Amino acid sequence: MKVIVQFLVFVLTMILQVVSLDSFACSVCKVTINGRTYFGNNEDNWRLGSKIWFENKTFGKFGAVYVGYSDNFPQGGMNEAGLAFDGLAIYPKVLNPDPTKTTETNPNKFIREILQNCSTVEEVRNYAIKFNRPFTGGVVFFADKFGKYLVMEPDTMMTGSDKKYIIANFCPSNTPDKEKLSFDRYKRGNDFLLNHTDDTSSNYCLSLVDTMHECRNKIGDGTLYSYVADLEDGNLSLYFYHDFKHTKKFNLKTELAKGNHSFEILNIFPTNTEYKKFIDFKTPQNDVVIRLFLIFCEILFSFSSLFFLISFLRNRKPIPQANGTNPTLKILLFALNAILLYYATILSNNIAIFYFPSPYKDWKFSLLNIAAYIPFLMLVIIVPLITQNIKILKGTTWTTFSKYLFTLNNLTYLALIFLFAYWKFYNVF
Repeated sequence: MKVIVQFLVFVLTMILQVVSLDSFACSVCKVTINGRTYFGNNEDNWRLGSKIWFENKTFGKFGAVYVGYSDNFPQGGMNEAGLAFDGLAIYPKVLNPDPTKTTETNPNKFIREILQNCSTVEEVRNYAIKFNRPFTGGVVFFADKFGKYLVMEPDTMMTGSDKKYIIANFCPSNTPDKEKLSFDRYKRGNDFLLNHTDDTSSNYCLSLVDTMHECRNKIGDGTLYSYVADLEDGNLSLYFYHDFKHTKKFNLKTELAKGNHSFEILNIFPTNTEYKKFIDFKTPQNDVVIRLFLIFCEILFSFSSLFFLISFLRNRKPIPQANGTNPTLKILLFALNAILLYYATILSNNIAIFYFPSPYKDWKFSLLNIAAYIPFLMLVIIVPLITQNIKILKGTTWTTFSKYLFTLNNLTYLALIFLFAYWKFYNVF
């Protein structure tokens, strides 16, 4: 019983590690040229249903345009006063709330109140400093039409007035410059700034956004949408799926005069062949059959791992079988199913694995870097397992239930190998 409890604790720990890890990529920039400030963003995500919407003031002084998804949570936006913002995901921080401050638990309300009531980053700072902020895994970047910016981390705020500023998914307050450059999109943007110091073109911000966008080789995924906002005139240029040849232009005051309304971003742009390739690529996150199969795998591997462990422990000194099967096979099946339970949980929770190059490498070294080689382990071990399976089916030492559970395991392993090949996990060159 003690061994079983230890095994369950081990599996639970692995699953919690998987759920807590995620991969993300976004970039934001602020450029002030010839006295005019521009704000640019790349939203790098795999979510469907992106939209842009316009809201007149409801509990504040300013109307605003927001970009985000069908849940209507503002991922970015700009108000009538020339204040813009966008958010960037980071690894969550553990915070100790300040008992002297009000604790805000609704990030949607928090952002909307800022955009409808503040016109400068200084006003944003004065408002936000009163609260224990409602996010631990994000940084919110603000810029106003006067050229100033504010980086709002979960527990810190910093302001600046650099004419050109870029940021990716990190906290600038405690991230060394060398570590910032490990983010490829940030490095590309930084190189662009260094190589274009004398450029005063009005398209500078767009060129910078284009430079920092993502388009991965595997599926062609990356930046879902981008925008460049002129904070003086309230003009916003929207781009879809890292295609900077087609744009949809909006003027904030003109759109607000039409009343509250929204657009599905996909529907206002011409057909994008790379986007179609993206939505046709099936993963557990966008295909219910694959997701149900992985849930089945998690149940099967949990049960099988415990079953074969208990079966092995009940006979510590097995007698070799005449038909040539290895009596320690059950302990191998215990270990293999525990590993595959972990990997199935990863696949169910970490969408980045399906799109980044194989073998997958997490942003910071973790068990995911090692787990990326599990598909290759399955290729090596599947033929010996099938060979043993055939011998056991012909023999009499294993119970009927054990025989057919082993067979079901092998069929599931084969299905997983097929999916690994479809997801290009074996394409390492």
